[in-house]
Amino acid sequence: MSEDARAAADSPLVSLDHPVPGVAVVTLNRPRSLNSINDALAAEMATTFTQLATEATVSVVIVTGAGRGFSSGADLTALGAGIGAEGTQLRLDPMVDWMRWVARPYVALNRLPQLTIAAVNGPAVGAGWGLAMGCDIRIADPSASFCATFVRMGLGPDYGLSRTLPDTIGQARALELLATGRTVDSTEALRLGLISAVADDVMAAAMSLAEAMVTAPGHAIRSLKQTVRRSSNADLTTVIDEVEATAQAELFAHPDFHASAAAWLSRFQADATA
Repeated sequence: MSEDARAAADSPLVSLDHPVPGVAVVTLNRPRSLNSINDALAAEMATTFTQLATEATVSVVIVTGAGRGFSSGADLTALGAGIGAEGTQLRLDPMVDWMRWVARPYVALNRLPQLTIAAVNGPAVGAGWGLAMGCDIRIADPSASFCATFVRMGLGPDYGLSRTLPDTIGQARALELLATGRTVDSTEALRLGLISAVADDVMAAAMSLAEAMVTAPGHAIRSLKQTVRRSSNADLTTVIDEVEATAQAELFAHPDFHASAAAWLSRFQADATA
């Protein structure tokens, strides 16, 4: 085995770093395959996101890919080995079970109580696009591109794209992108609202945003995310009378509220008199 191959074999498929207090960075680390998702990477992602959910000191999680791409989606080599030879009649139940298993990273990401930011560097394809859409906020570099290639192989969307795309850009535009499988570049992605910004240094932009977020109390960040999610499928009366009222009352009652409010008021008064 060459030195490069040995180093690659010894490297984790997912790296987890904590560059500053309150922020965690998850990096998919299969750069030679543009971070394509095989069973091993799926398992490590699921474990990493599940672990992060328990880290009370982390308020923001950034997800990105090593090398030239965010993620090229499913590893077709592994997929081919798993489904059998051409013409083989597949059994439905095992395939359903496998689809549920391989989607565990997305489910674990979706369940994170922290705010999540996708720092999309290069292509985000298929399930890779789904993973990016599973984050709360997306920032992309100019080379980023997004493509749902499923239909070209006679497949449908997975990794949540059948929900997240219509929720983000509307059903008509989502159906157009899913049915054509065409590529969306960073300029169009920004216009459609698929991403919130384009930045030459996408990780620096993601870190800057994350650091601005973690100046707020961590419990308030988590409550904010939960409130927005609960409100998304509720009528306005329920939002005001139940979702917001309960969340706000719990925050008022939090033991850190008075200290946080006093610190904010002090900064506000200082800025106003400057």
